[in-house]
Parts: sequence; C-alpha cells; structure tokens
Amino acid sequence: MQTPDYQGHCLANLMTSLIGGLGGTPSCHGPLRALPPEEVGRHRHVVLVVVDGLGDGFLRTRPAPFLNGHRRAGIHAVFPTTTATGITTFITGDAPAQHGLTGWHIHFRELGAVLAVLPGKPRYGGTGYDRVEGLDVLQWLGHDVTFNRIPVSSTMVAPNKIANTPFNKARKGRARLLPFSGLQDMVNRVEQAVKGRHGSRYVYAYWSELDSLGHYHGPDSPQTRKHLEEVDRALANLAARLAGTDTLLIITADHGMTAVEHRLILADHPEIADCLTLPLCGEPRVAWAYVRHGRHERFERLVRERLGHACTLRPSTELLEEGWFGPGTPHPELSARIGDYALLMQPGWIVSDRLLTEKPFDMKGVHGGLAPEELEIPLVVTVC
Repeated sequence: MQTPDYQGHCLANLMTSLIGGLGGTPSCHGPLRALPPEEVGRHRHVVLVVVDGLGDGFLRTRPAPFLNGHRRAGIHAVFPTTTATGITTFITGDAPAQHGLTGWHIHFRELGAVLAVLPGKPRYGGTGYDRVEGLDVLQWLGHDVTFNRIPVSSTMVAPNKIANTPFNKARKGRARLLPFSGLQDMVNRVEQAVKGRHGSRYVYAYWSELDSLGHYHGPDSPQTRKHLEEVDRALANLAARLAGTDTLLIITADHGMTAVEHRLILADHPEIADCLTLPLCGEPRVAWAYVRHGRHERFERLVRERLGHACTLRPSTELLEEGWFGPGTPHPELSARIGDYALLMQPGWIVSDRLLTEKPFDMKGVHGGLAPEELEIPLVVTVC
C-alpha cells in the first residue's frame, strides 16, 4: 500500500516550498522537488488555488486543456486523504502528525465529543467548540497558521458558506478575508486580491463544488465531468486576467476521490459493534475504532474472520511508527484521535455505522484511503 511520500513529493512539501519562498520559517519537512522555494521567491505574487477533490488521474483523463496544459507533476495528498486533514496542512504548513486533525469525524476527549471538525458539529456526546464560552479555537487546536508564518501581506479567498465559521476565522490569522459566491466571483476576488491597492503577495483560494458533486453523483459522473470543464475555463480566465502581474499561479487539491462499490454496514455485525466504546471516527475509507477495555483480542478476531474480505485491520500505533502521518513532533492529542485500531478499507469498499439521529450514508464518491485515485493529486503551475 502506497503511503504519502513526505520526502519531497506531497502537499506538506508544497507548503514548505511556499512558506520558504515567501520568506517564512517552514515546518520540519523538506520542500517539494517539483517546485523549489527559490522558484516561488522569484515572483511578485503567489496564488494557490485548492480545488477540493481534484484527483490527478481524473484530471489527466478529462478534457481540461488549461489544467492539463500546465500540469507540472502528480504529487501526493497527506494521510488521511480528506479535507479536514489536507486543508489543515495547507492552512498551517504542518504535516498531519503535527496538526493532529485525523479525519472528518474526530474524538476530542477534552470536549467529551466526536465532532465533524470543520463545521464543529457534534456527532456523539459533548458540545461543539463554537459553544464553549471563551474558547480560543486556534489556541485550542494547538498550531499556528501559514498566514502568520510568512512576512508578507496575505489574503484568504473562501466560499460564503464557510468564510465566517469559527474554524475558518481562527485559521485566517492576520490574512485579509474575501468571501465569494460562485466560481466567477472566486475569480473576481482573487484578481482583486492581487491587483487591489494593497495587493497581496500571497493569496489562498478554495473551491469546494467539485468534491460535493463527486460525493453525491459519483467521481466520474456527468455532473462531475461537466463541472471540471467549468473549473478549467474559470481558471484559464483567471490566468488571463492576472497576465502581466508576475504571479505564480499554483493549482492543486487536498485529495482525490474513488467510487463506492461495496458497503460494509457495522449494524450487520452486532458482535463487532458491541466491542466499541465510541462510534467509528475518521472516514468511511479509513475508520478509527475505539475498543472497550478487555475486548481487544475479541475485536481483532471477529474483524479478521468476518470483515477480512473488505478491510485490513492495523493497530493505530503502527501507522504512527511507520510515518503515515508525516514527520515532526506529534501533536499531543494525536494518538488519542486515531483510536486503538485502523480499519483500512479495500479498494471500492467503505464502512459506516449509523446513530439513530442520522440518515443512511448514501454517498457515491468517497476518499480518506490510499487508493491511487484518492492519494494522487495534480500540481498545476503557470506564471501570469
């Protein structure tokens, strides 16, 4: 199983190149081989556009002339290959081991809850962090942000629906925030950030719709393919509008996506579910299992006997030791956020459990695992 190459070939290394090239102090991992910091530093402006869910294999097989024409390399996402983890690496410059966000659903023991971390909504127990009086979200999460690590003016360009959430506001640091509505408005806002009276040296923009369409219609659905063509035209337009500004335009993704072919429903295996002390955390493609005291051997045996066709069971500590989350000093809560075991799903498989308050999980496209469609993302680079 291919794990992320943190030695110069993944998005954590991309952030080292950007931070170093913009005069900041990068994290402990080295720069991206395909984009050294010296190249970044030569340009007046640097614009990073993250297209959520844009896998490299998907891009290369689709008619997207601008993106494919300027594709420099394929690189790796970080692990798990999911938005909460990957976007946090973009926003902090840290590998997942350092920032400690390990999936969409995370057990925050200090809150007594399993939360969907980006919106801050509790799935199980406790309360959302937005309801904790006096909580400094950035301080609680325990890391600095890219915008505060570089000595240049910065702008975050974010969709209206997330721009002013507690999570996003905590992560913008000292950057200016420009919300937008729709693809064309994102292009307008990026142009404004570069060309405005106080033109930013670094601009970070995030587009989420490709990922949303892939989840609900499938990663290779007509809706997803059509939207990629729309994104390609919009970003070609952005490059044209930035012409002559000496802008290094970088386009990449937080992860790719794979189609759901088989579903493993935990409720169909009550003896296994009875071994757990919490709902499954993480992702449908990589789930963190918290096992009741004294049930570990039973859990291992049952999973291997009954679910072995669908997943590989690994003690979570082994993934830490093998560097799946990258280099650096581990976040103090990291080990507590990956449970006792990892359920690593086979290609095409997902695992899901369901609380009584939840609807059945019916997504057609997913990510989080290490299939090539999830792990491999494009690096698109052009000078405007």
